[in-house]
Amino acid sequence: MTPVTATGGDDVTDRSATESAEATKRAFDRFVNFSDGVFAIAITLLALDVRLPDPGLGADALPLAPQLPALLPNLFAFMLSFVVIGGYWVAHRSLLRKVERLDGSIVWLNLLVLFFVVLLPIPTQIVAEYGDTTLGVEIYAGAMTLTGLSILGLIVYAKRAGLTQPDVDMRTSLIKAGLTPAVFAASMVVAVWSPAIATSLWWLVAVVHFVIDPAIGGDWSKLQRRRA
Repeated sequence: MTPVTATGGDDVTDRSATESAEATKRAFDRFVNFSDGVFAIAITLLALDVRLPDPGLGADALPLAPQLPALLPNLFAFMLSFVVIGGYWVAHRSLLRKVERLDGSIVWLNLLVLFFVVLLPIPTQIVAEYGDTTLGVEIYAGAMTLTGLSILGLIVYAKRAGLTQPDVDMRTSLIKAGLTPAVFAASMVVAVWSPAIATSLWWLVAVVHFVIDPAIGGDWSKLQRRRA
């Protein structure tokens, strides 16, 4: 008598596992795409405040050249916020490349990050108008600090909850994510004495992203190893 091999159950199990994996991938893709879209919208909104003042009408209309200096504060705020939000997006994307599964908590923590990101055009406009005042500088630096800390918290939670790939070293991500909010937090203290010096410190963020990071190939753990 020839034995009969039951394969129907195995096929159903394999198909269910495949469908579950595909559903998980679709959910993760939506998670990533939604986050990227929010970052893109926030950066786009920054440009809306870079505009000339009302030149007037008729014979009283101002020529273009005298109006251009009025663009500088807004342009400065736009470029700075573009660099910072871009850096936060890079840190966010770097984390998501290391995450292999999601849970409810990381979804809500990610929404907190996006909440702060969406608000950034508001303090950007404030610092463009009141960048020479302590309060204006501290509002902007505080918003940037909270955004950076929320991303840092997202990274810490993902690692501690075991949502990242097990063999991934998160030290580089933690160091990079912590540098930007540290600069802005320090500038809040400096702004009490000198708003001008405080705002000049912000350009250290650009140095970090465009000079130091490329120089070490994005691996900040190299600095620790060299020091050791």
